[in-house]
Amino acid sequence: MWENKKIKAVNEDYFDQLMIATAQKLHNKQVKPDFMKSARLIGEVYGHIDNHVGDAFLEYRLRHLLYNGVFEIKGIPKGMRYYRVKLKECGK
Repeated sequence: MWENKKIKAVNEDYFDQLMIATAQKLHNKQVKPDFMKSARLIGEVYGHIDNHVGDAFLEYRLRHLLYNGVFEIKGIPKGMRYYRVKLKECGK
């Protein structure tokens, strides 16, 4: 991360909690928590960070959270516009 004009080392999962919290916020805006476009979630997270991190890295982290069971998926994960996600705990 870039902080105080210096590079600061952080773990790979640095943005994971922000991604989960952002998904929860987006679910709260829905009448019934349902799947959302992954590009919408990634764009929302991207818009709230103040570092030079690309959307490809955020999608990589989203896929990691998918594979670890934090999110559910609907669609084909060949690109962020082809699938939708939701937090597993929502809607149960």
